[in-house]
Parts: sequence; structure tokens; C-alpha cells
Amino acid sequence: MSALLFFLVCAGTAETTQTSQAYVVALGGDVSLARGIEARARKSGWPRVLAPMRRALKGADARIVNLESAVGRCLPGHTVAHPRLCGQAQGLAALVDSGITAVTVANNHAFDAGWSAFEHAVDTLRRGRVAVLGASAIRSGRPAAEPLGPIQAIAANLSRPAQPPGRDIALPAPDAVAALVAQARREDPLRPVLVILHGGREFGDEPSGLERGYADAAVEAGAAAVVFHGAHVVHPLELVHGVPVHFGLGNLLFDQRDPRASGQVVLLRFRPGQPAEVIEIRRASASGGSNHRPFHRVESSGRGDSSPLR
Repeated sequence: MSALLFFLVCAGTAETTQTSQAYVVALGGDVSLARGIEARARKSGWPRVLAPMRRALKGADARIVNLESAVGRCLPGHTVAHPRLCGQAQGLAALVDSGITAVTVANNHAFDAGWSAFEHAVDTLRRGRVAVLGASAIRSGRPAAEPLGPIQAIAANLSRPAQPPGRDIALPAPDAVAALVAQARREDPLRPVLVILHGGREFGDEPSGLERGYADAAVEAGAAAVVFHGAHVVHPLELVHGVPVHFGLGNLLFDQRDPRASGQVVLLRFRPGQPAEVIEIRRASASGGSNHRPFHRVESSGRGDSSPLR
């Protein structure tokens, strides 16, 4: 074999190996199985209600959403301004059957039906082979790095619940999240770390300094990507030191009627030891359908180390 042919064969093998190590994750925002969504399911059936969500998340090795409703009878004490969100077991079973790979439960509605209902929901999801991310964070206020295929995920809640028992759970500080990322990278330097955070002022126009502080801390510690949900509106996706940070995915399946409510799905490609790549951004709607567009990287617009991505 000639030297040139040998080089081409080796280069092709290396490229194939690198491609085979890529792991594509589709991340959607807040999903509620309660109130108006549950009413729609009683009328049309859960498969039809969840079909737009399935379409919005297709084409990935893993599909992750934030489950922002409890399962069971809501605890007393909710108000119009601070509602509890509680659905029934049929909705959770349909979510398990929808092809979801993982859900995050680190949010301000996880305990709306109480501790035992939360644990039952976690057990139901895991029996259905759906990974549950952020259970440790929401139980104790201490997030953990959790395996998800060839990557690790750290999910944490930054939005304090209005009612007990969730109101009494501590919220992690930025340096606590950063310490977890750094530890995960030390233990396995090639395994990418995805940080998923629930927070942001509801219907806020832009991410606050608080969210940016968490994002900066996670990126500086070695996160491959950082994604937020919880504000119920879409916030910008930016590069922070070359790492994609989506500051707000908004809603994926919710019954909010506020015209500001919006949602996106982002597809990220992870490779060993590298920041994630943004493949595609999709506009998602709880009322049906999603518009897909390929992602085009843009250069810095003079905002220092953060570049807005459109």
C-alpha cells in the first residue's frame, strides 16, 4: 500500500470514529400535563396532544424536556397568581410512551402534589425507561452529575416555589453548579457536561444578570453547553467563550394564553472533550407543529466573549 493510500485510509477511519462518537440531543422547554392540556387530551386523546411535541424533538439520539407539572391531586394553598400544576397518571403514561429519553424535574412545580406523588412519578418514569434528571437537586437542593448516554447532565432549579414543601428546599449557588461541572470534568475529561437550569423572570424580555452569572460559572468550569427554561418565553442563544448557552427555551407544551408565551427546541451535537455544536433551532408551539431551520453560526457582534446566535 502506498504512503498516500495508507494516509487516506487512516484519515477516513479517524473521521468515521469521530462521527460515530457524536451524540445529538434535542432539548425542549416546559411541558405541562395539567389544566388545559389535560382537558384537550380528554377531548382528543393524549397521542394527538403530544404529537406536535414528538415532531419538534425528532431526529436526535436523546430527547429532553422539562416536566413542569406534578402527577396526582394538588396540595391545598395555591392561588391564581401562584398556581399548583397537577395532572393525572394517564398523561404521565402517555409521556412515557411518546419517545422522550429524559425529563428534568428540577423546577418550582415538582412538589405541587406532595412528596409521595413526586416519588411515584419518578418511579413511573424510570420503569418506563425515561431518565429522570434533577431529582437529587429538587429533593435536597444539591444537584448531581448524572449519566445520559455518552454525556453527563446536571439539572438544577433556580426558581423558588411559592408554596411548601418545595419552598423550603435550598437553591444552589453558581459556584456550587460550577464545582459539580469541574468535578465531572476532572473525573472524565472527555465526557461532555450538559447543564440544564430552570429559572428566569416569567415573561421577562431578556435573561437577567443572575442567569448570566450561572451560565458564566458553568462555562468557565468546563460545561459543553448550558440550557435554561422556566421563563415561558424564548430568550437568546449565545456563544459564551465558544460554548453554546441557550438562555430560555420557553414552552414546549403548555396552556398559557399570554401572547408572549413562546418556545424553541435546540439540537446540540456533543463530541468527546469539545464544546457542543448547535445543529438546528426549531420554533415549537403547544398548539401544533414546529418550524425547523438549520443553524448558522455568526461572528461576534462586539459583545465581548458572548456572541448572539440567530
